[in-house]
Amino acid sequence: MKNSALAGGGLALGFSGFTKLATAETESALPPYLHIASDGGIHLGVPSSEMGQGTHTTLAMLVAEELEVEMAQIRHIETLHHPDFKNIYLRELAPKFNFQTTGGSCSIQSWHQPFRKLGATARELLRSAAALHWSVPVAECIAENGRVEHSSSGRRLGYGELAQSASRLTPPDNLVLKSPEQFRLLGKPVPRWDTPGKVNGTARFGTDVDLPGMLYGTVKHCPVCGDKITKVDDVRAKAVPGVISVIPLEDHAVVVADSTWAAMNGAKALILKGAGGHPDFNDDSISQILRDDLSKPGVPAAHVGDPADAMSNASQVLEMEYEVPLQAHAAMEPLSATASVTPDRCEVWAPTQLQDGAMMVAMGVTELPPEKIRIHTTYLGGGFGRKVDIDYLVAPLVASKILGKPVKIIWSREEDTRHDFYRPPFLVRMRFGLNAKGKIEGLMAKMVGPSCTLHFAKALGFFFPAWIDENGYDFVAAVSMFDPFALPNTYAIPNLHVDYVPSKIPINFGFWRSTGASHNSFALESALDEVAYAGGRDSYEFRRGLLIDRPRALFVLDRVAELSNWGKAPAGLFQGISFTHYLETFQAQVVEVSVSKRGKIKVHKITCVADCGQVFNSHIAKQQLEGGILYGLTAALKGEINVQGGQVVQSNFDDYPMLKLKDTPEINVHLMENHEAPGGLGEAGTPLIGPAVANAVFAATGKRVRRLPIRRKDLV
Repeated sequence: MKNSALAGGGLALGFSGFTKLATAETESALPPYLHIASDGGIHLGVPSSEMGQGTHTTLAMLVAEELEVEMAQIRHIETLHHPDFKNIYLRELAPKFNFQTTGGSCSIQSWHQPFRKLGATARELLRSAAALHWSVPVAECIAENGRVEHSSSGRRLGYGELAQSASRLTPPDNLVLKSPEQFRLLGKPVPRWDTPGKVNGTARFGTDVDLPGMLYGTVKHCPVCGDKITKVDDVRAKAVPGVISVIPLEDHAVVVADSTWAAMNGAKALILKGAGGHPDFNDDSISQILRDDLSKPGVPAAHVGDPADAMSNASQVLEMEYEVPLQAHAAMEPLSATASVTPDRCEVWAPTQLQDGAMMVAMGVTELPPEKIRIHTTYLGGGFGRKVDIDYLVAPLVASKILGKPVKIIWSREEDTRHDFYRPPFLVRMRFGLNAKGKIEGLMAKMVGPSCTLHFAKALGFFFPAWIDENGYDFVAAVSMFDPFALPNTYAIPNLHVDYVPSKIPINFGFWRSTGASHNSFALESALDEVAYAGGRDSYEFRRGLLIDRPRALFVLDRVAELSNWGKAPAGLFQGISFTHYLETFQAQVVEVSVSKRGKIKVHKITCVADCGQVFNSHIAKQQLEGGILYGLTAALKGEINVQGGQVVQSNFDDYPMLKLKDTPEINVHLMENHEAPGGLGEAGTPLIGPAVANAVFAATGKRVRRLPIRRKDLV
């Protein structure tokens, strides 16, 4: 984009150290995050990957709102890799997490203010350029619809006509951004910018990359977890027509051919022998490790009051345990990437969530300095945290370096499923101390499971201060279990203590949509239902008592009860409720289910209410909550990765099924809009649906669900 945008002149505007905005007339002077060409076309470079969450559209809206243009005037949006684009929000949580990455549902939280300032700065430069051209005060120059008009004479100049002269001016230091009452676009259901390209086929995903002279490839791993290659039998693989080369790496081999079909067939014929892994490892091994770790002392994750005293003086103590299995990411687009490596240049095209990670891998393989490497981010056909990892980038880089041609690698669905970086299994034990009136006086909780952050840090070769401290506390594992960031706005329990025990399980783990909230919300929200039932209390009213001093949380809970007609489900249907404060978003869900005599669950209706602060695109906000709900519902009813003989059992959508359209319930999402700082939404809908369904199943059957996914055999 840099070359094409600047070739026609115009106004190029970007950040420098996040705060100072500057203009440039040459490519070397400044990366053009916003470029207004001489023909009035607008080109936008953004820091976040577009993986279906609508970030490109929302960031463009933020610029367009302040710049006073319509979305149709934005001709090009591209994710750029640049040092100025470190993730602001995550860097505040962990100062040394200084990466350009898309994750944690924080793209808009990080970038809404800088991109509004970007648009406003360009607007003021254009107004100033018009004022100089007409020799009139700037106050008389009005920016509107891609033009500047002189209020007295009616003279007009388009942005393209003013862009070149505006580029020679100094950006203003004091900007006045619009108030919400002045918004034309923000808050409206503006159509997605990327939809036309995805409909007509011009949008480029990782698997769409096509370069002159390109070769094609795939990968095949040692089947046993932890095995390293000891022998490669590639005679039959190389006999497949079109196969060019078989390149062994540490735990997998790369098959390169003149077509993807030939590479896939070659991989099927390839025989790998491995050693050093865990051939005896299975589901029982995982369960035993979690059980053993439950007896170990944990790392403190949250502490309030004197829980030991509260528990010892409790009139009643309730104890329960909740368990979740491994989950795959199962993105619709399997892993893919393309690399072109020459002795003095490297380019990578990847559907990545971690541009800096891609750069690190490219530097390691090619031994080139970063200024000789370019990372191109394509659209992602789903990420869900899997494409934060960088393992899939090694194969195309190595193959291209060896063969001297561009190489595109596409994983088969089976390789993608069996060699994922999985959502870790977790076991959560909770003990509640109740007084004589059934009120919670104390809570002791322990979370047991592998640390995704440790696995990620090992892959990147560094440690994460603030996410993992010297004692082993991992914020990502503890999130939504009274973690320090949510504690002031969650349930008011006067005395509590939460511990975390990081388990060591010899499987690759990674960040999965909603990270630790996926198991912690299931445990906490299911447990609160059990506590309410034990005290003869209504689940909604019981939660209401715990949130009485949290106004925003209480509004959300009351609204979901109202909209779902809580307590008055239609005949044959049963309701369940859940609530969370996660990603700085308050959210509650109510589901209506029916359960057949054979234990088949049908979810009929889901009501979701969310207060995520200021909403910039109501359509995208609802999309994200709906998508997160469906992702979580699949995990609650269907998804489970099993291990037998050291190998992952599941391989494709036939044995790791997704929720189908015929099983998709009615979903009603309601946003409580306000002018608070925006919260995250991309992952917010996922963790709550599991406990809401489990609580509804109890209402229907009287059977408690303490393990996901919910199995028929547990209900009959």
